[in-house]
Amino acid sequence: MSLLLSERNRIHLRFFLSLFIIFFLSGTFLLIALDSAHAKPSRAEYTYRQAKSEYDRLARSSRLRIHRTAWVRVIKRFRKVYLTYPNDKKVAPKALFMMARCYSELYGYSGARKDIREAIERYQVLVERFPKSRLADDALYALGGLYKRTGNIRLARKAWEKIVEEYPKRDKARSARNRLKILGPKQRQETKSSRLTTHYEKEKGSAGLFSPRIAPGAKAAAVQEVRYWSASDYTRVVIDTVGPVSFKKGYLPADWSKHLPERIYLDLKPARIGKKLKDNIPIQDGLLKGVRVAQFNRSTVRVVFDLGKTYKTKIFYLEDPFRVVVDAFGENYFQRAPCLPRSSKIPKKTKGELKDNGISLAQQLGLCVKRVVIDAGHGGKDPGAIGPTGLREKDVVLKIAKKVASRLKKELACQVVLTRKKDRFLPLTQRTAIANARKADIFVSIHANAAPHRRARGVETYFLNFALDEEAMRVAARENATSTKRIGDLKNILNDIMKNTKVDESSRLANYIQKEIVRNLRKRYSNVKSKGVKQAPFFVLIGARMPSVLVEVSFISNRKEEKRLKSNRYLDRVAEGIVNGIKSYINDTKLAYLPATD
Repeated sequence: MSLLLSERNRIHLRFFLSLFIIFFLSGTFLLIALDSAHAKPSRAEYTYRQAKSEYDRLARSSRLRIHRTAWVRVIKRFRKVYLTYPNDKKVAPKALFMMARCYSELYGYSGARKDIREAIERYQVLVERFPKSRLADDALYALGGLYKRTGNIRLARKAWEKIVEEYPKRDKARSARNRLKILGPKQRQETKSSRLTTHYEKEKGSAGLFSPRIAPGAKAAAVQEVRYWSASDYTRVVIDTVGPVSFKKGYLPADWSKHLPERIYLDLKPARIGKKLKDNIPIQDGLLKGVRVAQFNRSTVRVVFDLGKTYKTKIFYLEDPFRVVVDAFGENYFQRAPCLPRSSKIPKKTKGELKDNGISLAQQLGLCVKRVVIDAGHGGKDPGAIGPTGLREKDVVLKIAKKVASRLKKELACQVVLTRKKDRFLPLTQRTAIANARKADIFVSIHANAAPHRRARGVETYFLNFALDEEAMRVAARENATSTKRIGDLKNILNDIMKNTKVDESSRLANYIQKEIVRNLRKRYSNVKSKGVKQAPFFVLIGARMPSVLVEVSFISNRKEEKRLKSNRYLDRVAEGIVNGIKSYINDTKLAYLPATD
């Protein structure tokens, strides 16, 4: 009996020992796995840490901190991290924040206002692109401090108020409230009348307009021409001037005793009426009744817009040549047709892969993207860049645009609009006006790149935002036919414009198009370089109300790539890549819109 119990005890002991060994080993492997995962951060995190370690060395060295070149070197490291991983929601905000921090700290040694402006720009991009980042409130808090430092109390208050309103539980909320207490209450603005205001008047105050700074005693600029493009519920008016002017917006109520409707006006100053300017431009499209121009006083030209069924306006300016752009929208403009649900019946089936619900792949992709605008860059008197053997950018991109349009119509069965179908000049402002007027769902502008160095090569895709490196500034300056200095002046207006621009959607579209063009070209051609997705202030994208990108398909200044751009087969590959990129973007978007079946 005792022997039997002893045997049972040995069996039980071996059983429990086995269980212990199993749990011990599994726990050990788990710890090793966790330690391994911790020890191997992502490539994006790794490159950020390298840049951060270089910043830490700089911050500790009293000898290096006084040298601008040392700060610039660290800033470039963080900039490279951001440009390499612009959509990484963990690393990109940190890289932007550190760029801004470096510029802010550099200002303490340099005293140069440009360093504060650079810091402000990076914080702004962080808040605009990554509002859910844990650094968003920190960036806003720092922004408020920089605005206050430069004497702009209004913007400082606005930044801190945004923390309190949008991030009330974040750690900077309490500090922001204390800062606002120090600033004291807002000064109430006196109103001329206590009468009830119309919906339009409430919405369209003059706050938020950014005019260029005009030097005292500057010569009056002539107002040369007033142009417009119009549709049923969208109108764009462009006021061309010879040189920059400041402008102020005002509102005038209807005066039916004088047969005058509601009006808004812009006072341009210092300005004078041009000799050949028409002072009365009838539009009569139901949205705007017309535009009238008059010399208000010796230094001011007043441009009056007679309102029809105008619901909203958007005003901004562009440089080289200077012009003021006024976009007017009807109420129906913002009421887009809903996406077709899965259960909806489609009368005709197009060819392609059929889903379980009987809707083809082409139909699935086209449900929410009904209209695409393809813009062939340059044209007419503007040849664009010219290759070593004389190939003109305007001719190449028009061929690509037509190929893209043909493929989109065939493969997505959607409506495609070309901004130009032949070799004709088209102002940059008119290109986005066409896209807005046609209520496009996507806008793609096609270009060929060029650089002073003939060896530069590759494909890159841009979306509208602040430029964060010199090369992006150069490309934008060339496509805008302006200078890099003038590009820098856009910083004042981009903040306001970006509020109505689908930055994240445009960035996503740019990534898909860039990826598909490169992949498609590499199937047939060697040494195809991907220069990635970048951001810059392209005039042709400013004011677009839909996801919009600019594609630089190859370097026409490079002899090898110019030779390829002469090949119809190469252009087919580029066009196919653009179309595949659009399809990938739409397909990804569509899954979020289409409701599940019961």
